[in-house]
Amino acid sequence: MSTGSSVVRVSNLHKRYGSTEALRGLDFEIPSGQLTGFLGPNGAGKTTTFRSILGLTRPDEGTVEVLGMDVPSGLPEIVKRIGVIVEEPGLIKALSGRVNLEIAADTLGFGHGRIDEQLDFVGLTADAHRKLGDYSKGMRQRLALAAAMLGDPELLILDEPLDGLDPAGQMAFRARLRALSSEGKSVVVSSHDLADIEALADYVVVISQGRLVSQGPLEQLLGDGRIRIVVDDRESAARVLRAKGMSAIVDDSGVFVEASDGSEVIRALADAVIYPSEVKPARDTLESVFLGITGDGGL
Repeated sequence: MSTGSSVVRVSNLHKRYGSTEALRGLDFEIPSGQLTGFLGPNGAGKTTTFRSILGLTRPDEGTVEVLGMDVPSGLPEIVKRIGVIVEEPGLIKALSGRVNLEIAADTLGFGHGRIDEQLDFVGLTADAHRKLGDYSKGMRQRLALAAAMLGDPELLILDEPLDGLDPAGQMAFRARLRALSSEGKSVVVSSHDLADIEALADYVVVISQGRLVSQGPLEQLLGDGRIRIVVDDRESAARVLRAKGMSAIVDDSGVFVEASDGSEVIRALADAVIYPSEVKPARDTLESVFLGITGDGGL
């Protein structure tokens, strides 16, 4: 199989645990070379999906393809080309950061040649000799990222990597994920913090009740095809635009117009000697879009 522009393809995935149907015909793709946010309310099936992708859970029906190879038959090759942080990283607190990376490299069959580079990348060179038990949670997460990068993976799958980090730790970790994405790595991040995903992601996959509800570029998901106008006399501006056949809604932040071209709006207002201070595409927050498409605030 060929991946084309996708590093993960999930097709018609079903998984039942007793009377609970965790996945119900789930279909989605993860694009290559982008940072993808993987979202869903509590109980949506996110963990089951990740476990299916990694070969830790066998679905009842459907197929999973990673880097052009089928799961589970291709797992021996797949695991050499991906990096993973899922749940609590399996690190040994009594040992130093460097020794933890040496053990991870030996376990995965990689040499030690990338350890110094990865310690530098995650900002832990000066702390590599310290025992992991003396690390903060943010430092442990950064060390887990270094471990996941030891094999120079093409795809990183990170489940709640920012969970429990303080603001400084979150900022540092986000910067490193952006750097990896800019190098062409494919990164998948699951997070219950929608602001994190909005700040990071190029692409978003949203599931609910074991099914896909939305996937696509983040900007496309957040853009709603409206223009927002900031103007002193909002009511007059709205009347002018309605007279031109445009749908215009007024609220405290401005006038929202159903229009694809801002220049059309500006011309209509200028003809009425109304000059707005701002005309730009309206943008929803990821939280408002998420609530609208899943009807659930719980992640």
